[in-house]
Amino acid sequence: MQRLPYRIRRVWAVLFLTTLTFCLWLAHPSLTIGHKGILEIATAQLSGLTQPLQQGLELYQAGDIQGAIKSWQAALLNQQRTSNYSQKISVRTYLARAYQQVGQIPEAIAQLKEVIAYYRQKNEPIKVGRMLTEEAQLYSSLGQHRRAITILCGEKQSNATCIPDSAIEIARHHSDDLGEIAAWGSLGNAHRLQGEYEQAISNFERSDEIAKRVDNQTYIISNLNGLANTYASLAKSNQHRAKFASEVGDKKAAKKYQQYTVANDNEAVHHFEQSLNLARSQNDKVNELRSLLGLVKLYHHQHSQDKAIVNNTLQQALILVEQLPDSRDKAYAVIQLANLLQIVNQKSESIGTDPAIQCLKSESLSKAVELLNKAVAITQKIQDREGESFSKGRLGHIYECGQDYQQALNLTQQALIGTVANENLYLWAWQAGRLSKATGRVKEAITFYEKSIDSLKSIRSDLIIQQRDLQFDFRDNVEPVYRELLELRLEQTNNLVQTSDIQHNLESVLPIIDELRLAELQNYLGNNCDLALIQKPAPLVGKNTAVLSSIILKEHLAIILTLADKEQKIKSKVFWIPVKNQEVRDIINDLRIKLEKRSDLENTYQARAKQVYDWFIRPFVSDLEKEKIETLVFIQDGILRSIPIAALFDGKQFLIEKYVIAFAPAFTLTNPLQSNPKKLQVLAFGLTQPATVETDAGSKFFEPLTQVQSELKAITTSLPKSKGLLDQDFTRERLEKELKENTYPIIHLATHGKFGIDDRETFLVTGKKVTTNPQKSVTTETYNEKLTLNDLYELINSTRIKNQPIELLTLTACETAVGSDRETLGLAGIAIQAGSQSAIASLWKVDDAATAQLIAKFYQNWHSGMSKAKALQTVQIAWLQAHQKQLESHPGYWAPFILIGNWL
Repeated sequence: MQRLPYRIRRVWAVLFLTTLTFCLWLAHPSLTIGHKGILEIATAQLSGLTQPLQQGLELYQAGDIQGAIKSWQAALLNQQRTSNYSQKISVRTYLARAYQQVGQIPEAIAQLKEVIAYYRQKNEPIKVGRMLTEEAQLYSSLGQHRRAITILCGEKQSNATCIPDSAIEIARHHSDDLGEIAAWGSLGNAHRLQGEYEQAISNFERSDEIAKRVDNQTYIISNLNGLANTYASLAKSNQHRAKFASEVGDKKAAKKYQQYTVANDNEAVHHFEQSLNLARSQNDKVNELRSLLGLVKLYHHQHSQDKAIVNNTLQQALILVEQLPDSRDKAYAVIQLANLLQIVNQKSESIGTDPAIQCLKSESLSKAVELLNKAVAITQKIQDREGESFSKGRLGHIYECGQDYQQALNLTQQALIGTVANENLYLWAWQAGRLSKATGRVKEAITFYEKSIDSLKSIRSDLIIQQRDLQFDFRDNVEPVYRELLELRLEQTNNLVQTSDIQHNLESVLPIIDELRLAELQNYLGNNCDLALIQKPAPLVGKNTAVLSSIILKEHLAIILTLADKEQKIKSKVFWIPVKNQEVRDIINDLRIKLEKRSDLENTYQARAKQVYDWFIRPFVSDLEKEKIETLVFIQDGILRSIPIAALFDGKQFLIEKYVIAFAPAFTLTNPLQSNPKKLQVLAFGLTQPATVETDAGSKFFEPLTQVQSELKAITTSLPKSKGLLDQDFTRERLEKELKENTYPIIHLATHGKFGIDDRETFLVTGKKVTTNPQKSVTTETYNEKLTLNDLYELINSTRIKNQPIELLTLTACETAVGSDRETLGLAGIAIQAGSQSAIASLWKVDDAATAQLIAKFYQNWHSGMSKAKALQTVQIAWLQAHQKQLESHPGYWAPFILIGNWL
């Protein structure tokens, strides 16, 4: 299924796929006094209407939303001097709904808050509950789904219980069936948009159960739409997971996720077809259109070789949309139809291509232009400034694809002038940047790109954290903005002559790299964690420290060396490697595979290790020697994070033999502070027994870790007051208990770990056994409990003493997959989530005996007064010296342990 940029997807999700909003008060695009539903109950009695109020109703029914708003604002102003609070609330209710129709959501929320406060004061709980549901829907339309969930049920809600003052509990307590149906459905929609699909399905089913009991066909249709959209989103999520599993070579998981995708798609089609038939029987044009548009996407996915059914459904939608009165909803439906037309009639691109970001060779571009012009006309008519801006921006993109750059730029600039929302600003500023670059105006292009990124910063919480589906679209819809700007900036450096100009330009590049790294991490972590940023760049920590940052571009790999000069000011230089994106991936994966092969007697890894050494180190050898650099800190990009830099080879020796090495997730996420190694205490947990965990792709078996017991014994012996717990004592509850009762600067977890596509699939395996009853079948299964990344974060965050962060989180026996540039984000992510200054982890499964020796010796070195990075370097060099010309000297034994974060 196609992936839409944030603005299109948010607008589409809110205005067309929001399943209960229209049932509340916009089942028909008019505000008639006799309209059944919440409107007739929520608004006050309208006898004796004032002229502005009556005029507003007439204007609204005629489609003049802005005119209606002005009339109601006048009515409200006139009523300020009267005591007719009931009629004031009527006006505020109308204003809230009119503001929503023209995209003025904050204004709509402000009016609803006044309405809710009034009904609370008048002790009319049913109206309070219903208005709360509308308020929640408005917050959800802003992307604030968690806030909507809290209003509807409470932050920690379950299907059985909501907090007393929530919309659901108010409706339930007062036997308000319609209010409860709407609230459960709105909750389902918020969970769906949050990416919590199982919860959403449960909510919609709960709403549907009540709707069927009271025989309300409109709500039944809405719930069918909600379920259909949820299953479609679930299908898309599983399709991404199947692709990811395939990339990292997990064929079993890829097959399982693909099966889930097909099953979810079928469920979505089934519910949409039911909704379509029922909507037609009720002459419900709005829900009929929603169902048709949903089916176009799904049919295109399922019947890519048979376009007849797809085009027939699309034509039905095109005819139906003309029958609807002009409104904001209609305008965005027209925009979506323009998208669908391009997708279903494209000539060669894959079905996943998005016409809002990519240029399609479609047979329907002229029809798409016609539709987008219609959307512009509708939004101009109803004076929806944001909608007009969005329509013009999309139209500008089509002209961009046709290389009519001047017309494209004119439309895009109009879109920029008219936009208010930052999520639009990011999109059109990016588009203007591309167009300026295409016409040779590089400085102008850079300005637009920087404007786009500034907008991205302001919406990062909505864009990356709250919209969970966007974790998968991040590379398509967010990363390119940063990478294209970085490429422009770095290319600009090549054209500069003065050293001061070059330095100034590179200084502007480093913050952009950091912004990209931060955005990647937040995207991976997927929740509202606080990233503690610092302002002191890493090279200023010590005169013997240098930072190497990498950026993978389409045609080049850029390596930036940054270090401190004599005045403790940073200076940088960039080196370009003419290697394409895919070639970088192939070379790094080949090196990683060879490094993992410990039985490689011929050391076949050396050629690749030398090639990558020539990328990163050889161009800067004279600079490193001149500045007497001792510590190298790497801020790596993408697939480059999956290899241990310590194993790079200059033809005679490994890089670890020359430099202390550490990794940092970003400049501003690393705060090197000297620890007190004499006070080190370790809380160590380990798993020695075989384990099986339950995952979305089926059960996963882990072999026993036979040397973990000796690993923990060596640690507790060498570091006084440390504690080691094994197997059945390794539980979430025991970890929480130990952290509450004692202060441990080091947490050591010697257990299997899996780093998945996002934080929900990243977990550690504990010794606790849990019994499940899958699919409510007769069979019961026993699995090991999983400690997810979020579990670990919440556990440590709730028990640690303020201002006493964990010094080090050590993870042994964990592994990341070859070919994955997302899994390695989990290594940095898990340390950051745990509130740890740094982490040591393994990139692949390491020999048990080697692990026990290396880690125990590392702690001893650190305890003796060395920095963490120096302690790790010393133990790796000692291993090499002890195993010269032996199989154990292979990097597969000692290299996979990497230090992330504070290296002191």
